[in-house]
Amino acid sequence: MNIDISIKECHDFLDILHIADVVISGHRREEDNRTERHRALIQKFYALLAQGEGLDRLIGYNKNLAKYIPTDDFERSALAHVLLDEFGDHLFWDELIARLTVRDAAQIAGGNERLNAMSDSDRQALEGPIRQRYIEELSASGLANLTVIQQFSSGEGNLAKTSD
Repeated sequence: MNIDISIKECHDFLDILHIADVVISGHRREEDNRTERHRALIQKFYALLAQGEGLDRLIGYNKNLAKYIPTDDFERSALAHVLLDEFGDHLFWDELIARLTVRDAAQIAGGNERLNAMSDSDRQALEGPIRQRYIEELSASGLANLTVIQQFSSGEGNLAKTSD
């Protein structure tokens, strides 16, 4: 297969590949076997792009890691990092609001089982004002007013998860 793309499109494609690479692997300590094919494909495209006109300053082969990686020039100038930072920020606030809303709604409903047994309309009626309150507060104050007021319990509730 031959695809004819401009140098500008190569730069854009490099941003897209890097975003995919960071989403697939950037948060993991160990490589995930489920994404081995994806990472190999990204490496193929990185290798091709590294041979492009002037693109070797943006992508290079790292002998220690035995793979192609973005260079410091790319890291400083790429739109990919701006987009990833925006996405991460948006995801953080959305998840924080969603999880706090469900926590508070479950407390009001008498537990997660009761909350999950509610009809969609009843649950939305319960969660809507809670969600709106968190949106307003976090939009106005960020994390400044967020305080843990209860001691951590042992074994109850959902514990924070990491990817590993």
